[in-house]
Amino acid sequence: MLTQLNLERLKNCDLNLLLALAVLLNEAHVSNAAKQLGLSQSAMSQMLKRLRLMFNDPLLLKSNNGMTLTNKAQAIALELTPLLDKTARILEAEHFSPKTAQGRIRFIMNDVTAQLIIAPLIELMSEKAPGIELEYISQNANGFQLLRRGQVDAVIGFYDNVPSPIVSEPIGLAPWQMVTHKVTNKQNLHAEKDAIKLLRYQFQEHNQLHSIEALEHLDALDAAYALTTNSLSTLLYALQTNNTVTLLPHFAMEILAEDETQGFDWLGSPINLELKICWDRHQRAPELQQWFRRQLVTLFHKHFPLAQAL
Repeated sequence: MLTQLNLERLKNCDLNLLLALAVLLNEAHVSNAAKQLGLSQSAMSQMLKRLRLMFNDPLLLKSNNGMTLTNKAQAIALELTPLLDKTARILEAEHFSPKTAQGRIRFIMNDVTAQLIIAPLIELMSEKAPGIELEYISQNANGFQLLRRGQVDAVIGFYDNVPSPIVSEPIGLAPWQMVTHKVTNKQNLHAEKDAIKLLRYQFQEHNQLHSIEALEHLDALDAAYALTTNSLSTLLYALQTNNTVTLLPHFAMEILAEDETQGFDWLGSPINLELKICWDRHQRAPELQQWFRRQLVTLFHKHFPLAQAL
């Protein structure tokens, strides 16, 4: 609630200075802050003087490595940055329109998923958000780290555990199943269980427990991994090696040529894994990102054989 006392304080304060303060504390450098705000260095220095008077604190101190924040400045930054972020979101929400939005959306997913969704996604974005460029990044082990650093905007995959502060939303369930190549390979598997080698697709996606569950059908719980790859084509070449098996999504069959799959033997029973879309709660352009996620989820349900997530 805005009290009369707080109202008087705000009336006597130049709120534009708070934006300058946020940039100064983030850059810890007068010249860099001036460039960010499109001001001269002298104008920025004058603002810093006014801010020091306003808060009765030097805020920035010279040191051997440039300038450092005082204890009070650090405490202000913790409060001020999220406040200005929220203000920007309010302003963006009032004016957001996908038709006029500009920028780039960076997302991570495995190559099978990308090949199935990328064409309808480009078509949709060209129609509804023509000013947005898409950047697809192949699945990798650092997906969640890239999210936290703000280097990607969304990660889509079959993750069992999503670390905090990453947020996730289930899209649907898709069947995965152990597969080997050629009838002779399958016969070798049953004859030489101790020689079975696992090929792991989509690094860091499905939990080890799912592979163990699938291996129980083969009576091969002691099998070791021979290869981890996020490339489906590499996986298929490796699968032609004797005594190799992998856990593969059924929807991969929709993008593979018949001559690549005609020798497949599916082993055991399918396991339903949950496809999720993940993002950081403090991401940039939240209105655009929220809109993009809604469009992406709609496309997945339209183009993928997904069951309802539990």
